[in-house]
Amino acid sequence: MKHIKTNIITFLSILFFLSPISVSAQQKNHPKNYFRSPVDFTITLSGNFAELRNNHFHSGIDIRTFTTGKKVYAIADGFVSRIKISAGGYGKAIYIDHPNGYTSVYAHLDGFNKKINEFVKAHQYSKNTFEFDLNFKKDRFPVKKGEVIAISGNTGSSAGPHLHFEIRDTKSEHPLNPLLFGFKIKDTTPPKIFNLYVYPMDSLSSVNGKNTRQKFPVTYYNNTYHLKGDPKVILSGNIGFGIQVNDYLDNTWGKCGIYNMKVKVNDSLITDYTFKEFSFDESRYINSHMDYALNIKEKRRIHKCFKEPNNKLSIYNHFSNRGIYNFKSGTKYKIDFLAYDTKNNLAKLRMYAQAKELSKAFKQADFNQLLSGTDENTFKQDELELKFPTNSFYSDIKFKYSKKVDSTYLSDIHSIHEKTTPVHKYYTISIKPNRTFKNENKLFIAAIEKPGKISNVGGVYINGWVKSKTRVFGDFAIIQDTVPPTLKSRTNFKLKNLSVRDKISFTIKDELSGIKNYKGTIDGKWVLFEFDAKNNHLFYKFDKKRLLPNRKHDLNLEVTDKLGNKTKFQTKFFW
Repeated sequence: MKHIKTNIITFLSILFFLSPISVSAQQKNHPKNYFRSPVDFTITLSGNFAELRNNHFHSGIDIRTFTTGKKVYAIADGFVSRIKISAGGYGKAIYIDHPNGYTSVYAHLDGFNKKINEFVKAHQYSKNTFEFDLNFKKDRFPVKKGEVIAISGNTGSSAGPHLHFEIRDTKSEHPLNPLLFGFKIKDTTPPKIFNLYVYPMDSLSSVNGKNTRQKFPVTYYNNTYHLKGDPKVILSGNIGFGIQVNDYLDNTWGKCGIYNMKVKVNDSLITDYTFKEFSFDESRYINSHMDYALNIKEKRRIHKCFKEPNNKLSIYNHFSNRGIYNFKSGTKYKIDFLAYDTKNNLAKLRMYAQAKELSKAFKQADFNQLLSGTDENTFKQDELELKFPTNSFYSDIKFKYSKKVDSTYLSDIHSIHEKTTPVHKYYTISIKPNRTFKNENKLFIAAIEKPGKISNVGGVYINGWVKSKTRVFGDFAIIQDTVPPTLKSRTNFKLKNLSVRDKISFTIKDELSGIKNYKGTIDGKWVLFEFDAKNNHLFYKFDKKRLLPNRKHDLNLEVTDKLGNKTKFQTKFFW
């Protein structure tokens, strides 16, 4: 009897400890029939979840609309929990919380339904702002499944008309792969592999006798990809791999991202990762996951199949020695790369290699200072100081520095390491001017992308130094901005009557520090100018509720750059 009681207690204890795991597992089972489509036409995609982008993973799917003005529907019952409007980014976006623990996101919208539009415009006028970000309680804007909530558009940083659509976990706010939720999107097409990249990982490693990354084009036959021309591949020491691969869905040529990648050496799994979910806080680790240098130099986005020491992405299921394999002399190797999409369509690359031991290490390039990937780092020169916080890099950096004189700028040009090396966190950059200037409030640090093209890193003049923060390496110098923005009318105000027009438009630009803000008034009252940053387009749509018709009006527009330089425009018009 005592043994029976003990067994029951043990059994109940096991159930107690297993139950949280079971609940957690159930939460990962994505509902397949709960959500309807956000559109009323057949979905084809121009982009999908976790597709490789500059500095971030794509957090949703891009539904092709081909034009603006398509109806956008709530995918389930819920309530509007957030509305955000910005000149860049998602543009006009709406967020809906659903009772099953998920949030749906709809972005790059042209506008919202009548009720929401009226609220949005009233809020913009009450705060005298185009851009805002508001959260709502569940009783403010309840919605029903299938209710029209918005109209598709091309706002924000969109490269063309489409609906950016996401599903997030409401509690964690993590974006989840929408293709796991049962939406009817036809996909019988496997991923396509274009190139294989092989990386010697240290000075005692090589690929065909070379200590640099080597590229191998591929070809397809017998249902498998192979190295083009079947070259002889000799590997030495610690080797990593990278693969250029895209997924394609039916009825579209849009380049999409893969779902799962596996690498096997002699049938032993060394790499396995899956794009189900990620955190926005970790999205910048993409610069370690992909080959950052190839993206900068050639705009090629390569999935690495190995992991740097300080890459903290959560997508990785399994790594053997971080995906780095030690190839030993005298052994023949079969290496398989398996790329899957969410429908389990497979692209497979198989290669063969031999191993050879190196007799001596390769000579390494000179550098100024070794920077730790995990610790704080400081680099000082007479006219430059850099301070890096902890975990700024994905691995230790053999840091290089040089400078050169250029009379274009108010300091020397400081070449800070290599722009092909990623930086994860903002670091402090301080540069001392070595030429005369008139106004310290007009100084900023410029990142020199190429001759004649710069970007504003920002800067504050403190005790003889201009200080700012950045997350890139490259060439930097101090510049002075006393030039006001340009403001050109797209509307012909010489017309006697603008009543047939629905809006007035301007092009605004600032080639140095960039546009900071703008303000427009008609007859002395603030009016809603909308800004399409990607096209430098500033416009006001005539509002019959707020602007009296059939009379002359006074327009005043002021545009300010980030250093306080202003441009003003004044005119009269009849509407």
